[in-house]
Amino acid sequence: MRDLPELRLAPPDRLTVALRGVAAAAAFAAASTLAPQSQPQVGALPSLQAVSSAEAANAGGAEFPDTVTLGGETLGLVGVGVRSKWMVKVYGMAVYQKTPTKKAAHLIGADEPKFIWIKMLRGIDGDKMRDAIDEGLEANVAEATRTAIAAQVASLKKAFPGEIPKGANIGFWYQPGRGTVLQLGEVDKARLPGKAFMSALWSIWFGKEPADADLKRSVLK
Repeated sequence: MRDLPELRLAPPDRLTVALRGVAAAAAFAAASTLAPQSQPQVGALPSLQAVSSAEAANAGGAEFPDTVTLGGETLGLVGVGVRSKWMVKVYGMAVYQKTPTKKAAHLIGADEPKFIWIKMLRGIDGDKMRDAIDEGLEANVAEATRTAIAAQVASLKKAFPGEIPKGANIGFWYQPGRGTVLQLGEVDKARLPGKAFMSALWSIWFGKEPADADLKRSVLK
């Protein structure tokens, strides 16, 4: 992601900043809602059953369980890490797989149930997430593959709201034969078909030029 400078505000501006944060959270909740009567919290992902234990992990203050259950499949924790930019913590990440292995090639290529869980540690503009997706794919995925998955990438970027608030939960859930589901808050926002797309998406964090080398090392250590 691009530069995310620390906010250094004079005391009179704090109320304005707080109100903006509330507005961003409300906008994210609205973007994560399928029907007016369903007003989700910026919290747990809907189809996810998390099982905490003494082995639960912490990434920059974001806590993650050691196993999750999605679609009846129990996935084990591969590892956790923090995405930082200019020493600013942007989000905590946990990665889960049916057969957890500390190898980047396995994370990217295994055609099995897997899940990336992101918890935002600060609010960001949605365009920063969209830019990070483009930059990560360009750095790690061949042009021919990027062309082949262009429609899925466009749908993914379109699904993100204008602002992503602190505390938001984002999930990428892959099921063989069904594709990758983007989850925002409590709602499945997009289903993105194809193993090739999944491998490209996972390459953003675990390819040869990852978005954050420290995050990659932390997940795989």
